[in-house]
This record gives sequence, C-alpha cells and structure tokens, in this order.
Amino acid sequence: MSTSKNWKVLLVDDDITIHSIIEESLKNKIIRNRNIEIHTALDSESAKKALNKHTDTALIFIDISMHTVGSGLALVKYIREVLKNDTLRIILVASEPEPMPAEDIIEHYDVNDYVHRDDIETKRLFTIIRTSLKQYIQFKELKQNRDELYEQLTTNPVTKLPNRIKLSHMLDQYGDQCLVLINIDDFSLINDKQGFEFGDEVLREFGKFLQKKYAKIMDIFHLQADLFALLCHKDIDKLQKTLTSIKEEIEKNVLNVYGNKIHITASIGIALHEEGNLIQKAEFALKEARIFGKNNLMKYSSDLNIIQTIHANSKWSQIIREAFKENNILAYFQPIEKIKTGEIVKYEALVRLKHNDKIHSPIKFLDAALYSGQIFEIFKFMFEEVCKKTTQNPESFTLNISEYDLKHPLFKEYIFKTIKKYNVNPSRITFEVLEHNSISHNRSIQELINELHDYGFKIAIDDFGAHCSNFSQLNNLKIDFIKLDGAFVKNIVDDVNSQIISKTIIDFSHQKNIPVIAEFVCSQDVYEYIKNLGVEFAQGYTISAPTLELFKKK
Repeated sequence: MSTSKNWKVLLVDDDITIHSIIEESLKNKIIRNRNIEIHTALDSESAKKALNKHTDTALIFIDISMHTVGSGLALVKYIREVLKNDTLRIILVASEPEPMPAEDIIEHYDVNDYVHRDDIETKRLFTIIRTSLKQYIQFKELKQNRDELYEQLTTNPVTKLPNRIKLSHMLDQYGDQCLVLINIDDFSLINDKQGFEFGDEVLREFGKFLQKKYAKIMDIFHLQADLFALLCHKDIDKLQKTLTSIKEEIEKNVLNVYGNKIHITASIGIALHEEGNLIQKAEFALKEARIFGKNNLMKYSSDLNIIQTIHANSKWSQIIREAFKENNILAYFQPIEKIKTGEIVKYEALVRLKHNDKIHSPIKFLDAALYSGQIFEIFKFMFEEVCKKTTQNPESFTLNISEYDLKHPLFKEYIFKTIKKYNVNPSRITFEVLEHNSISHNRSIQELINELHDYGFKIAIDDFGAHCSNFSQLNNLKIDFIKLDGAFVKNIVDDVNSQIISKTIIDFSHQKNIPVIAEFVCSQDVYEYIKNLGVEFAQGYTISAPTLELFKKK
C-alpha cells in the first residue's frame, strides 16, 4: 500500500497508445494544487495488483472490452463488490462498436461516466478528470463524515466499546452464534455511594478486563449502563468451558479504580446455538438468572420459567381485552361474618373472568393485567360494581386496591366522580391495600391512603403477615382493619408456626385497637380456633364461596 499527495489515476487498457495519449495530455497538469500521478495496467489482473498497492487511487479509466468483451465490466464489479471501494471514481471507455448502450451500462453498473475513446483524445479529457476528482473529494469527505457519525452511533461514550447498535449489525452478518449478556450486580449502589464519575471508571475498568480476558475469542460490547455483551461466531462448541467459567472469572477479578480495589459480581444470560432474536433470548436468560438472585448464570431454552410467564401473559392479556368487550369481566362477592353475632356485615368484591364457559379467578390473569396495563381498568370496573351494590343493599363492601391503582393519575378523579354518581357514603367502602412492592417507604402513596381515610373510606391491610406487609405500616397509615393472611389461617389448627405468627399479629392489632379479619376460614375447626383467639371477622368457604349474587343467611 502506498499513499502520496498527488492525484493517482490508473489507466487500464490493452492499447498502449491510449496510455501515451493520456499521459501526454496530463503532463504537468495541476488540479487543486496537486500533481497528477499516472499508473497503467494492460489487463484486469495487473489493474487489481495496482489497486491493492495504491489504495488511495482516486480515478480509474477502464477499457470496457480489453482482450475480451465484458472484462472491463468484471473489473468494475471487483472494485465495488470485492474491494468494497465505493470512493474510487470509475470511467468506462468504449471503442466502436459499443457492447451495450451507455444508459444500460450506467444503470446496471456502479460507474461514474461512460465515454468514447475519441473523447479522451480531445481537450475534453482534462474536464472529465477535473470533474471526477472533484466528485472524489466530495464523496470521500461525505464518506469520512458518515464513517465518523457511524462510529459515534455505534460506540459507547464511556468505555469506547461497540454498543447495542453495532451488536445488532454484527448479528446480521453471521450464522451460528453465541451471545453472552453480563449485567453488573448492584451497580446503582456504586453510583449512589461513590458518584457517577467513579461508576463510569468502574465500567471502563470492567470493559478492559473483558477485553483482556476474552477479546481473542469473542467480540466485546458495552450495550448500556451496566450491561455488557460478548459475541462469538466461530468455534462455539470449544467455548463451553469458557462460558460456564465467566461468572467465576468476574467474581475473582479485582478492579483497580482510582487506587480502590473493587470486587463485583454479575448476573449472566447466554443464548447458545440459537437462530433469530439472539439479543431477546439472551435477555430472557438474564432475567431468569436474576430471579434466583445475584451472581447467577442461566442459558436460554424455550422452557425457561420467564418464557412461559411471558407467553401466558400475552395469552391472558388478549383474553382480558376480549372479556371487557363481551362483558365477561364479573364481580363476585364473598360474605364476611362478624363472629360475635354471626351476622353477615360486609362483602368482599372479587373479580372473575369468564372464558370458554369457565369462570377464572385472578390467579390466572392478574399478572397479565399488570403486564398489559389493564389493572386500573379492572379496578374501575370493580369499584363501580361495589358502588352499585351499596345502592341495593345495606351492608358494607370491600375491594382490593394495588399500588398500581394508587399511582394512576386518574385514580382520585375516578373515585370521587363515581361515589358522587351513585351517592355512596364512603364509610361503606373499605379499600384492601395489596402490595407488590412495599409501600411503607412511599410517602406519596401513604399520603393518598390517609387522604382516602380522612374522606371517610375504610382502609384494610390485606394478606397481613405475607409479602411486603410489616408492622411499621401500622404506624404510618390510618388503618381500620387487618386481614390475616389465609396461608396462616388455613393451617392454624395443626401448624405451630402459623399459630405463633397469627397470635402475634392478632395481639399486636388488638393493642392498636384494630379489628382482625381472618380470610380462608375453610373448616369449622379453623373457625372455632380463630374465634378463641379473639378474631372479630371471618371470611371463607365455611361461611360461603364467592358468588355472583350476594349470599344471605337464612
């Protein structure tokens, strides 16, 4: 390869007289303060060698039919398709008779001009060259700008490693591949504790570690934030041992960050020998690994739990939409008995879904409702059904409410508009607060719950003793009832742990003057046991299953 400050022009013609004519015409000519440097070749093979040696050639004249018809066009294809050189300006030169019309040549071949031999034997030659070289400069600058922009678009600004866009491009270039996604555990804590500058340096050092360790056998990418990737597209079967040891190699490595020794762990997802959607499959494996906690590795397979969950959610999301259209979202009601008097004093509204002539409980479709953003629509339906029932019956009603409902921007507006529509006394409605994540530290939700209580609604903590529920909420929220989780109630007669937990919750609640509702009262023995513990209210199949119409004791 050679470069110079001259314009390099290559003449490819089996007629040396053409070489002499052009060389003489361009002798001592200067274009844009640069001399013209002529190189010649008598055939395609010589031309290929010259192009490989002089990679900065700006312009090439090619005899379209030197030696054999079509050999010149074959050289054009070699330049554009084999050398991938789209900067070089190509001018085809034709002798009579023309092998094909000029418009067909230019349309089907990536050439810049098509001239006759007598054109280059006139003064027009200099004009052709000057125009072509100007195009060369413009195209080269455009290509350089494009390459610089592509580099910016495909490079992570922190680590300077290729990013997700570059990975996507590379995935399209190969067949059988292996993709490894590496997510640093608890990286947000590093940013929070040490600052973003320190965190960026951790990312840079981790990127260097991956390059040093794996760059010889895999391509390294920094996709975003604390997510890295390794891509292999050759000798994949030989990498099995390497892949399974990545987690341990990361764990035992020490990063030196501004003189601090940093140990990190990572969650890893691997898609191996998979065709299509490789990134998504590796992401599924990564999500599955996270389910089991930090510092875990999981390989993708079609039977991953998360895949089954996604498929189920997609299926039920569509069923929910259809159920709304066909009025197959239903409100069932389960009575709650006041143990001291044996009266039915309230009912819990429970959502059901009718599909294929079967009635399904929320355990089948609630996650899908969250997944598809339909949970608030279900709440709205249930709240309106409760408001309707209060106009027809003297008892009170309870219904579940999640943090997703409480966070919805239209929640308060809908609540107050609906109770006004049905002229409902809010004291006849109890919101049972459900928790998918703890609300004990969410000040805005606490304030909203207390605002509902101040307005007159009753508040109950549902499934107390399980999930995220904890005693601290009794200090932060204005609570009217505690619902003892059914998992403890149903086993309370025979299970010592259930007895201890239940008694602790009941005693604490009574000290706070908060009545307890025991759900899942499934037998007379359970009923008598909770009665003896002083539980005020009972709910369960011993009293009645949930029904479409209100259950009334005779």
